[in-house]
Amino acid sequence: MSDAPVVKEEGMKLYRAGRYEDAAAKFAEAQQLFANAGDAKEVSECANNRGVCWRQAAKYDEAIAAFEEARPLFQDLNDLVGEGQVLGNLAAVVEAQGDKQHAGELYLEAIDLFTKAGAKDYAKDTYTALSKLKLKQRDVVGAMTAFDSGLEQLDKPNLIERMARKIIGGGSVPSSAADDVAEDEDEDEAEDKAEGTS
Repeated sequence: MSDAPVVKEEGMKLYRAGRYEDAAAKFAEAQQLFANAGDAKEVSECANNRGVCWRQAAKYDEAIAAFEEARPLFQDLNDLVGEGQVLGNLAAVVEAQGDKQHAGELYLEAIDLFTKAGAKDYAKDTYTALSKLKLKQRDVVGAMTAFDSGLEQLDKPNLIERMARKIIGGGSVPSSAADDVAEDEDEDEAEDKAEGTS
């Protein structure tokens, strides 16, 4: 198995260099080496990585085949996050092919898996992708709803994220954000009075 991580890292280097087809070949080689060593987790990840490479190379049929291979591998491991990543990646391919309805369904399925796994960051990122998809479909309300749902995943949203939730109407401004806004309004009012504009 000692060669498998080295081959996988070679695939990562090729991917970062934008040599997606070469990277996919390295991930296929690493996948076989990991399979020979009985490392099911790495086999799953290499299959998913191949799909990402093919997606980046705009070879969508190859990408779909790799993701369809990876999904049951993650399911066998009961790896909800891995399976969710595969679905999110597959959604991006399906979206690129123009099937926005199916892509939206795949994003929602991925979000469900991330939510079950407690993977809030992944859920947030997938809600963001879904929001962008909804905007492309000219579904402004759906986009805002998905964006707001993504913000709900944040344990400690910053001021801008808290204000975005308030603007969208998805949540009340937490007291610390309300205090920040009140302070800003007080400062603006003081500046206006000083300038004689109020």
